[in-house]
Amino acid sequence: MNRCAPAPADGGEDARMNIRKILLDPKTILGAVIGGFIIGLFARPVGEAMLPIGTIYIAFLSMCLMPILITAIVTGIARLLRDPSTRVLFKTMAVYYLVGLILPCVVGIMTALLLGPGIDLGPETEESIGLLIIVALSTNQVMSIVFLSVCVGLAMGLIQTRAIEQALDLAQTVYETFMQLFRWAIVILAPGLLFLISGVVAQIDAETLLALTKFVVTFYVGGVVLLIIYMVLFWLAVRGPVLETLSKLSNPTVLAFMTNNPIIALPAALETLERDYGIDRRVPELVVPFGIFANQHGAVFLLSFLTVFLAQIYVIDLGIQEYLVIAIGSIIAGATAVGGGAVLIPTVAPILGAVGIPMSLALVVLATTDNIIGPLRTALTLQCNITLTVMTARPGKEMPVPEERGDNPESEAS
Repeated sequence: MNRCAPAPADGGEDARMNIRKILLDPKTILGAVIGGFIIGLFARPVGEAMLPIGTIYIAFLSMCLMPILITAIVTGIARLLRDPSTRVLFKTMAVYYLVGLILPCVVGIMTALLLGPGIDLGPETEESIGLLIIVALSTNQVMSIVFLSVCVGLAMGLIQTRAIEQALDLAQTVYETFMQLFRWAIVILAPGLLFLISGVVAQIDAETLLALTKFVVTFYVGGVVLLIIYMVLFWLAVRGPVLETLSKLSNPTVLAFMTNNPIIALPAALETLERDYGIDRRVPELVVPFGIFANQHGAVFLLSFLTVFLAQIYVIDLGIQEYLVIAIGSIIAGATAVGGGAVLIPTVAPILGAVGIPMSLALVVLATTDNIIGPLRTALTLQCNITLTVMTARPGKEMPVPEERGDNPESEAS
């Protein structure tokens, strides 16, 4: 009897894993989004009653994401500066990092301006949007927190004491703690979105939702253009036959796109950079993981594109000052955004508020289209960081073999 005792525990563990797998399956999440639409459209009182629960869920995710954001930026920058193998590359990487963030922002704004996905929706749609509840998060200080985190990371990277290492270990522990909370909370993303979208859609005219199709198509047009630009820059850095050089990137890029998760594609990306392009593994091991959290070109492109799209829907005339606000806000908030879909609302809220755009429709757009646009956003983020890595540390420049051997005189003497 005792020998059979572990079986129920194993069965219970397998059952929990199966439930988790089902809840996190993209088809389950998509079903929750569709279910939210159906409830919101055809059972409005029920949808409105479900909204508070969904709002509480999103608020909890946002509270978990802020510590993750801070610790990821601080530890990432500090460790980049403290590691001798990457410290010499930091200035070059920082220039590429800052200048590079302008590219997705410009492409996002220009895509929305040239293709006009939010223009000419019809008087009924514009009138229904005008009746939406305006939600303001004026107390959101995401941009200020990001700036402070960058400064703290720089300072901790330059201070060479044992106490700093202990502080970084503590920050890493905080990061892992809140990441675990986030992993637990994200398990119920499907029911959370079901409650949230049901309530939001219950307050929005169905005709407004027709604009989402144009939003998705236009997003993909601009996103593919941006992806091609990254690949051209990548090829200019490594050279070689175009098709042969770029085909080696297909594995990590396709993996990121299909899973909508850059972390899953990370091992393949590191292996490809080292094996196929000769990059010393220590460089991408720090640059790419940090960039996934703090150099998200896909999110920058999305936020800039989304803001101009919403301004077109609400017929808000944007001047040069507003475009500068959108550009700077998208760069600061988007580069360090955590999560996707409705989770991005705390990130985009300050940008929308700064140019006078209500936030209600942004919630619907992000929550309902993320399963479609998320894969491209993820692929853009991974590809931009792969490109940044090879531009910063091309083979033969970042870690010359003779110098590396010269650092160990004992091995030469032996």
